[in-house]
Amino acid sequence: MHQVHVTSFEEWRDTARALLSKGIAPELVHWDAGEQISLWADQASGMRDVSANTAYRVRQANPHLRVSAQFISLARAASCFIDTQAPAKKWSILYALLWRLTRYDRQTLALTTDPQVQYLNRMARAVSRDCHKMKAFVRFQRVETGPTQADDSQDTFFTAWFEPDHGIVERVAPFFAKRFAGMRWSIMTPHGCAHWDQQSLSLSPGVPRPPAVTDEYELFWRTYYCHIFNPARLKEQAMQSEMPKKYWRYLPEAICIKPLAAGAAANTQQMLAASPTDPLRVRSVSSRVRDSQDALRKRNRR
Repeated sequence: MHQVHVTSFEEWRDTARALLSKGIAPELVHWDAGEQISLWADQASGMRDVSANTAYRVRQANPHLRVSAQFISLARAASCFIDTQAPAKKWSILYALLWRLTRYDRQTLALTTDPQVQYLNRMARAVSRDCHKMKAFVRFQRVETGPTQADDSQDTFFTAWFEPDHGIVERVAPFFAKRFAGMRWSIMTPHGCAHWDQQSLSLSPGVPRPPAVTDEYELFWRTYYCHIFNPARLKEQAMQSEMPKKYWRYLPEAICIKPLAAGAAANTQQMLAASPTDPLRVRSVSSRVRDSQDALRKRNRR
């Protein structure tokens, strides 16, 4: 039995290439995701590490060890999957499928009823959903870090806390770096942290949940949410389907949802009983504003 320890997709990829080059079948490999003990055992010389140079020689000597982009994409996603009951199962599934793809059938991924293919797809879908939820529900809070060296203005920094189900921080961090490029921020999770300084993105190990922080942006957002809430369009089941309650703790507006939902029926009746709004009101106001601007331009030309 060959014992293997990997912690990332890159480590799994290089080790899997080395295992394939030795012709070691999946049933002869024990994948370990816990504390590192050793890498796979050579039958002649005992336990040894697979260095970067060895992995490079394997790639050069075995150009036929190629798989589809589809498998690589699914494998990268599955490498983020966290199964607390069987942490190393994903690595064994990935190697078993890689073995089949390179040795038996390149169309293995098309076997949608195959248990291993189904497990791979479930892992990839779970990671994809987790990434989508993180992009949707991360909320930054402002932290004042003190005066800058250039002047006495406050140096603004933003932090966010999120608890994803899987190890997706490295996968999702570039999205936030692009979306919030003008901010300095850190996103902290139990599975890893991402940091952006307006120029470069860096990662660090996970941390415990920090103390809660409330800033004026959070108060402003709650007020805005209450004002735009439309009781006539409230669909609680659909809302909880897209925004499960486990994510509410990340949303400043979540504290407003229950009282707004409780009064939705009465507010809807009040809206229906109110006199109709003049449909030309906005157009009339816009015309007056335009006339005022035209008059101001004429005076400025004189």
